[in-house]
Amino acid sequence: MKLGLVRELLPDATGMSADALAAAVKALVLPVARPRPIAEAISSAGGVDWAGVDERFMLRALPGVFVAGEMLDWEAPTGGYLLTASFATGRAAGLAAAAHAG
Repeated sequence: MKLGLVRELLPDATGMSADALAAAVKALVLPVARPRPIAEAISSAGGVDWAGVDERFMLRALPGVFVAGEMLDWEAPTGGYLLTASFATGRAAGLAAAAHAG
């Protein structure tokens, strides 16, 4: 899906250098025709199962790899609670990753 979007919005992407492609992707303007109904607004569904993450948000199966925010198995309507949880887990995982790295 991601590659299809890049090909649609950057038809000359295959001829670009890695740096030029990265810059172009970062500057992409994504056309939006209209919003979806609020009843369909789900921030995320699925993600890394909580049982696979330790108390520092490190993956049990891949020591040294940390996850946060919507990488985790959230399933909630959009809004401030998920944003707050994403910021909080991001901070906690970042601090844990820094401590892990020494």
